[in-house]
Amino acid sequence: MELVILESKDEITFDGINQLTESVGWGKCFHQTEEKWRHILAVSTHIAYIKKNDKLIAFGRILEDGIMCMFYDVCVHPNYQGQGIGSRLMNHLIDKIKNKEYISIGLFAWEGNETASEFYSKLGFEHVSAMELKKHMKKF
Repeated sequence: MELVILESKDEITFDGINQLTESVGWGKCFHQTEEKWRHILAVSTHIAYIKKNDKLIAFGRILEDGIMCMFYDVCVHPNYQGQGIGSRLMNHLIDKIKNKEYISIGLFAWEGNETASEFYSKLGFEHVSAMELKKHMKKF
């Protein structure tokens, strides 16, 4: 069975995304409410995901504003990592924005997550300095 990249925002459930994000270690209910999740989907410019046997196994999304672009929530269930699924998903998303000449195309990877850093570097992402307003961020 070939895994197909899907893009329909109607096929991603609140429970499905939270099960996936919890499986990769982002905590229980990474997306806190279904209302917030629906809003996140609505404002996302592009989404891409893969299901196997109706279970969400990979997901990623992009938010664009015409000048800058950010990748968010990129994850692959641990049982499916190392099989090229993440690269396939990211390349699919990169194809959506690669010719738009943004001044910045970025993503966040958790500090200390060398596996993610290596993965994104292979796709052409480079480390740059950045700052965060941590005092107003959700604590994990």
